[in-house]
Amino acid sequence: MPTSVKMPRLGESVAEGTVGAWLKNEGDLVERDEALAEVITDKINAELPSPVAGRLVKILVGTDETVAVGVDIALIEESADIAAAPFSAGEQPPVETDHILVMEPGRAVAQSLIIPDGRMRVAGSVTSAEEDGADVVSLAEEERQRISPLARRLAREHGIDLNDIMGTGTGGRVRKEDILASVEKRQTAQAIKSTPSNFQSAAKEVVSTPEATSPTTTSSADEELITPSRMRLAIAEHMVRSKHTSPHATTVVEVDMTNITKWLAQNKEDFKRSQGYGISYVPFVMKAVCEGIRKFPIINSTWTADNKIIIKKRINLGVAVATDDGLVVPTIYDTDQYTIAGLARQVNALAQRARMNKLTVQDMQNSTFVVNNPGVFGTIISMPIINQPHAGILSMDSVVKRPVVIEDDAIAVRSMMYLSLSFDHRILDGAGAGGFLQAVRTKLQSYGREINIY
Repeated sequence: MPTSVKMPRLGESVAEGTVGAWLKNEGDLVERDEALAEVITDKINAELPSPVAGRLVKILVGTDETVAVGVDIALIEESADIAAAPFSAGEQPPVETDHILVMEPGRAVAQSLIIPDGRMRVAGSVTSAEEDGADVVSLAEEERQRISPLARRLAREHGIDLNDIMGTGTGGRVRKEDILASVEKRQTAQAIKSTPSNFQSAAKEVVSTPEATSPTTTSSADEELITPSRMRLAIAEHMVRSKHTSPHATTVVEVDMTNITKWLAQNKEDFKRSQGYGISYVPFVMKAVCEGIRKFPIINSTWTADNKIIIKKRINLGVAVATDDGLVVPTIYDTDQYTIAGLARQVNALAQRARMNKLTVQDMQNSTFVVNNPGVFGTIISMPIINQPHAGILSMDSVVKRPVVIEDDAIAVRSMMYLSLSFDHRILDGAGAGGFLQAVRTKLQSYGREINIY
C-alpha cells in the first residue's frame, strides 16, 4: 500500500500550506529525506523531505494549490526492490551514470555515461562524429541544470543569470536560498558604491526585499493605508485565536542576574573567539526553564479539544526570533539535554537560519514551551501571548542595574531582570505558575562567580 505524504505543519499556529513547486515528477524514484516539493506558508518556505524511499506514484495536490495541514498531497510506493521495478508503457528507462565528477558546484559537470547501445560518451566532449550521442549529452546537461521552480522564478524577477549561480543543493541544484543570497550580495554592493546623496535610498533597497515589504497605498496627505503581508496577517490571526482560546493570566518575578552578568562581561568575547558563536543571557534562562519544567511538568502541556491535558515528556523549547518578515518560533529539540554552551550554539544556528529564510520543516514543529527575549529591544516588563497550543510562554526582559535591598537591609547596585510568565488558566493556577517561576529564578540566582557552561 502506498505511503501518504501529508501537508506538514510548518509552525504551531499554521493551519494550511501551499505547494510552491514539485521537485519530483510522478514515476520518479526518491530517497528517504530527499526533497519532494517546496511548501509555502504564511510563516516559512521550506523543502518537504520524502518520508520513505520509493517511487512517487501519484501527486494529489498541484502547484500553487493550498490545502489544510495533514491532507495527503502525494503517494509513494515503498519497496525494497523498487529500483529494479519494470517501467510502464511509454516510460523511458533512465540513463545509467557510471560516474560523475563535479568540477564546480552548480557550474560544470563532466560525466561518463553508458547509453542504450552500450557505448560510452563523456558529457561536454561530443564531436560532430558523435552527433548520435547528442541526446545523451542533452540529458546530462538537463540534469546539471536542475533548478527548483521557485528559484527559477526568483531569478527571473531579479534579472539573475542562472549560469552565474553556484548551487548549494543536492548535486549542485540551484535553490531559492542561492538566488536570495545573490540578490543580497548584489544589493549590498550597490549600497556600498552609492554616494552620500543617495545612500538612504540604496540602504532602503537592501532591506526592502519583495518578501519583506508590505504593499502600501497612500490614501491622503494625512494617512497611509497599509496592506499587511501574509505573514503579518497570519500572526494577527494566531494572536486573536490564542486570546480567544486560552484564558490568559500573567505573573512576574524579579531575578538577580549579577553573577551571570559579570561572567558574560569577562568571558563572552573569549567564548566567541574560541567557539565561533556568541553567548548571551538566553541559554542561561533556557537552562533554568528546563529546571523549572522538571519540577513543574504541568507547564509543559497542552489542553485538548476534548477537555483533557496532555503533558509532554520531552522538553522542546521554542525560541522566538525576530526577522524582517515577522516573528518565527523555531524549536530546540530535547533542550534539557544540552549544556549552556550547547544551547548557545543551537540558539545561534536557529537565529541565523531564520534570518536567512533557511528554516526547515523540522525546525518549525513540536515545540512544547516558548522562551521569548523582548529584553534585547530594551523592554522592562512584558505580557506575552501564548503560542498555541502551549500551556505558557516566558518572556525575559532587559537586565538593568538598579539599587536593591540585600542582606542586613544593605542597599547595593545589582543587575536585575524581570521574568514574565503568561499561562493558560485552564491548566495552571497562580500557585503552579508562581512555583515554576520561583524554580527558574532559584536556578538563575544559584550561579556563583565561577560558572561552568560545558
